[in-house]
Amino acid sequence: MRIDKKKVPKYIGYYGILTVLAFLRALGTYVFIVPNAFAPGGFGGIASIVYNVVAIFDIKLAETWFNPAVTVFVLNLPVVIAAFFTLNKRYAINSTIVVAFYSGFMGLFSLVDFPIYTGSGPDSGMTVLAAIAGGVLCGVSLGGTLLTNSSCGGTDIIGKIAYEKNPDVNVQWQIFIFDSIVVLFSGAMGLINIEGQDANTIFTNVATPIFYSFITLFVTSEVADVVTNGLQSSVVFNIVTSKPDELSAAIVSKLHRGATKYTGEGVYTHAERFILVCVIRRRQSTQLKKLIKSIDPESFVYITKAKEVNGFGFRSGN
Repeated sequence: MRIDKKKVPKYIGYYGILTVLAFLRALGTYVFIVPNAFAPGGFGGIASIVYNVVAIFDIKLAETWFNPAVTVFVLNLPVVIAAFFTLNKRYAINSTIVVAFYSGFMGLFSLVDFPIYTGSGPDSGMTVLAAIAGGVLCGVSLGGTLLTNSSCGGTDIIGKIAYEKNPDVNVQWQIFIFDSIVVLFSGAMGLINIEGQDANTIFTNVATPIFYSFITLFVTSEVADVVTNGLQSSVVFNIVTSKPDELSAAIVSKLHRGATKYTGEGVYTHAERFILVCVIRRRQSTQLKKLIKSIDPESFVYITKAKEVNGFGFRSGN
């Protein structure tokens, strides 16, 4: 197989990015998630639960056979193998590399006794910061893998396989349910050594890791969304107006945006109306509202959020 020398720097940069993404995921998991007994879904969450439960009874066993690095690798092994037979080979290779480095970095952190960040208790502000910081690092890693046709394994690959087998299945809901089950199981650690504790204390011990895990899961999802879709969210203005030409001219000249014009008929009035659909940056919303009010205060407007926008003036343009 002949290798194009001109593409070597490109491959080095690409797989270097995959390595960094794996490092960030390992850092978030090892430093913030596992030490604080969070379990924000996925195989990483399962590894955290297993480690912390075993550590209560035998810390040496937890640090060796049930080390999160080992658990993550073992759980992902059949998943990445299945990916080679059911999914795109490039995606499977990329995911295998990320999973290998993800597990490897966590194992390395454990060997060198890398510093960890732990709160002083469930009501500690440091514990909240740990939940947020772990979510941010894992979110950046998740968003990056989505953009680079790769994965850190676990439910992401399972979801893709499920979609390939049955596209009609709502994979996102399946992943969410699986992650939620893992999060709920994190509360099991609060049931250990409950003798002599009152009901309020038991409930607090069970609910606390669940709440923190959901915080980490939420932050991970939101940060990944920012990484994949960008910070500049867009909104869609649907304007029912009798002055479409004046409004269109103002949108073009003042906001430097375009719009699409439709004609319609009011069901109640049976009068002909025009509908302008305009996609703008969120920061331009106030300016457009003022334009609408000054030109056609009788117009009817409803606004929706645009999840992702591609085209001139947005992703590929301005």
